[in-house]
Amino acid sequence: MNKDNTASYLIRKSPVIRSILWIGAGVLFLIISLLFGLRVKERPVIYSLNPPIGSPGDLIIINGKGFGNIRDTNYVEFGGFKLTSSSYISWTDTEIKVVLPANVQEGLVIVGTKNARSKPSFFANTTAAPVAVTSNTLTTTPLITIVSPEKIYPGTLLTISGSNFGSTRDHSKVYFSSERESTTDSDFSYIAASEDDFNYEYWSDNEIHVRIPDGASSGNFYVETPKGKSSPRKIEIDERAGKKSFISPKTYVIQVYVDIEESSGDKDSSIILRCPRPFETSNQPSVTLTDCSPEPVINDFQHTVIQQVSGSKGTFGKKRFKHDFAVTVYETRTEIHAARLNPNATVTDNLKAVATKADALIPSADPDVIALAKKITKGETNHYNIAALIYNYMLKNFVILNDVRKGNISPLDLIRTKKGDAYDFAVIYTALLRAMGIPSYTDSGVLVESDLKTRDHWWSEFYLAGFGWIPVDTALGAGLNYTPWIKDIEPELYYFGNLDGQHIVFSRGWNEIKPSAPNNKTVQRPRSYALQEIWEEASGEKIKYSSYWANPVVIGVY
Repeated sequence: MNKDNTASYLIRKSPVIRSILWIGAGVLFLIISLLFGLRVKERPVIYSLNPPIGSPGDLIIINGKGFGNIRDTNYVEFGGFKLTSSSYISWTDTEIKVVLPANVQEGLVIVGTKNARSKPSFFANTTAAPVAVTSNTLTTTPLITIVSPEKIYPGTLLTISGSNFGSTRDHSKVYFSSERESTTDSDFSYIAASEDDFNYEYWSDNEIHVRIPDGASSGNFYVETPKGKSSPRKIEIDERAGKKSFISPKTYVIQVYVDIEESSGDKDSSIILRCPRPFETSNQPSVTLTDCSPEPVINDFQHTVIQQVSGSKGTFGKKRFKHDFAVTVYETRTEIHAARLNPNATVTDNLKAVATKADALIPSADPDVIALAKKITKGETNHYNIAALIYNYMLKNFVILNDVRKGNISPLDLIRTKKGDAYDFAVIYTALLRAMGIPSYTDSGVLVESDLKTRDHWWSEFYLAGFGWIPVDTALGAGLNYTPWIKDIEPELYYFGNLDGQHIVFSRGWNEIKPSAPNNKTVQRPRSYALQEIWEEASGEKIKYSSYWANPVVIGVY
């Protein structure tokens, strides 16, 4: 009997052998089923979004694994909303291509399958992010041929004609001479027109409409594109109403960090941090993120650095997010002749809409604020004189508190109790100006003391048509305890129109930030060094964590 016949005979005659074989086959089937089931239930994972910032109509490529070879009922979600079928270009297990719809939301991006949802990645919409659009393909440098008018007031519109400016502005800018000293490392003798002040009104390949920026002075100006700089052209800025100068520059190395410790979470949980970054202004012209640990999701979005923590089961311990900035700050001096202001100078509609209305920070529509503003100004119409009257009234009638009041207390208490901290003084001063129709911001940041220690601080600035922005620190003018590095100044006189170089600004006005997904839990930090709606947000029903935001620390100055 051969071996095959023997094996067959034993299987037929021996119940034990047959049982062993059946059990083995069953175990093998279970193993195969388990492995197949694990493969089927594989959780989708997003490795990257390319690009992570886009706008409606852009192609976004999502790389990862576990997406499934066909879309079927699988989906992609942006900012809490699923894309419709028309948005999908292709779908494989490792790559998804989608075209962003017109209503795309910024926020968390999730790939969902019938078995699981991926951990989220972050996406930003270019309508709110300072990023480049399609690059200009021109290879020649810009050329200026005609400038109109050649004599102009600050804040009014300049028309620049020529060629090779680029069909879109992209990162291109117009630079103007300024009364700003250069540092040992950098030349800050030119100042760029600002997007934040709505200076750019029109840009094409052969014509630019730009408003003369705050701090510009008579001298040269030029257009700079990614392909080079134009030759400089002379321009005369009428300074009969006054001028602004920037002196004694200092560069601070300032560190901002936050500690996050998660006590519990699930696989779908996520924490997004909106870490404030210093603002670029005419007196704070350079802000560089010199070190960031860990690498951010986006390093500049709505004047914040975006960091993300993906959730996990159980405690992952403490994690620190650290950001070092090199910030150049100038002392600002203004010289103003209010009676010589150009009566025809105007404020742009965009700036007026943003900087004269009541918002979540500034209670300028409150009846008590309106009544007090009218009482102080008594029919005065000159905006500079109105600002001076309100400043002097506050210094004479309100008492400054050296310690910041705790809790979410209304600054309107200052009007009723006649006492308040630096936050109350700045907010109410701004509110009184806006109640009189004067564009103004409450600035937030830190004061650097003589020992390099910092503390949260707030001050104001108002816009004077035909001149520009004028800084005002009502708290220091009223006698807040503080030692400036400059000597022999009278705070009451100095801090109306001037600002020392120890103010580092993190926000101008109220920074309204939308959550990344509709149901996320958000955290706000009232009376802090940045005035923004969201500092951190968390998604996931089971997530529990603690956070500690340290005050900015100066680790060097030169």
